[in-house]
Amino acid sequence: MTSALRNLRVGLIGAGRWAGLHREALATLGVTPTAVLVSSESSAERVARDWNVHAFHEASAFFEVNLDAVIIASPNHLHARQAIAALERGLHVLVEKPMALTVDDAEAVVAAAERTGRVLAVGHEIRTFAWAEEAKRLIDRGVLGTPRHVHLGLWRRPYRAGAGGWKADPAKLGSSILEEPIHYLDLAAWWLGPVTGLQAFATSRAGRETAWENLDVRLWTPEAQASVTRSIAAWGHRVTVEIVGDEGAYRAEWTGRMDADASPTVLGWLHRGEDRDAPPEPLALRSQTGHAFDLPRQAEAFLRACLGEGDVIATGLEGVAAVRLSLAAERSLREGEVRIDNP
Repeated sequence: MTSALRNLRVGLIGAGRWAGLHREALATLGVTPTAVLVSSESSAERVARDWNVHAFHEASAFFEVNLDAVIIASPNHLHARQAIAALERGLHVLVEKPMALTVDDAEAVVAAAERTGRVLAVGHEIRTFAWAEEAKRLIDRGVLGTPRHVHLGLWRRPYRAGAGGWKADPAKLGSSILEEPIHYLDLAAWWLGPVTGLQAFATSRAGRETAWENLDVRLWTPEAQASVTRSIAAWGHRVTVEIVGDEGAYRAEWTGRMDADASPTVLGWLHRGEDRDAPPEPLALRSQTGHAFDLPRQAEAFLRACLGEGDVIATGLEGVAAVRLSLAAERSLREGEVRIDNP
């Protein structure tokens, strides 16, 4: 890593599990957070003691620290407000998904970045996972021909409650589709292009109706369709991918005990040629991939962008599009098919 990157003064907002993973990602790059903003005095004391870093529970004091950039990993309902506050203080921002709970608030974050000329990145780090990158590479290089069908399936155990149980509070979580399905809706659009319509279906166990535990979202583009399915009433953690194009097909699977498993099983296959019964070509996908390994790649891209040395993994506009898709899926559960008007 360059000394310029290591010398960037980075603040971290949040100190829960996900903020801890961002801290570890920065450590991989040789970067120690300059300051951390948390929600209470007791949390500030814990972070100062356990992380050996300046910690604040008042935003005014945190923003008085000399910083270049911030990474926001707080509860969902705080993302937009904190991102705008940081941008308006001249800081570059990497904000976790969802960047906001509404499209209007997400667009306000983008407007703040444009007004201040600061870098804005959104935490859609699954784009950096080996199986997702390989899908993008095969599509962009025309190996599959024109993609016609995508299936993305997530099977996992129920979510943790979040610090203080905030994930159980709809006012703080927003739509449950903003919590994890947003990643996979983003991938479908990243691979296929702007989505023009969708329809969503869901079931849940009794008493958990608004969690939409078993979710199926069908999406359309001018040339393709995609199906994003998610069960959070399952066991372990497994992602399956199937992409069918005019000239080939791609399949992949990531399996682990949890989302940040350090020893996952990663498999991939490529089908092509006239013989539809021929065995697929095994693909040597990077085995060290997933949240435990790829958050540093997102952090590095963000910090290099802060130095003017490259692009972020997902832009603010792409973050807005992901929020728009997620909320359209939530609306579809009540209203049926929804058309998407892309700006």
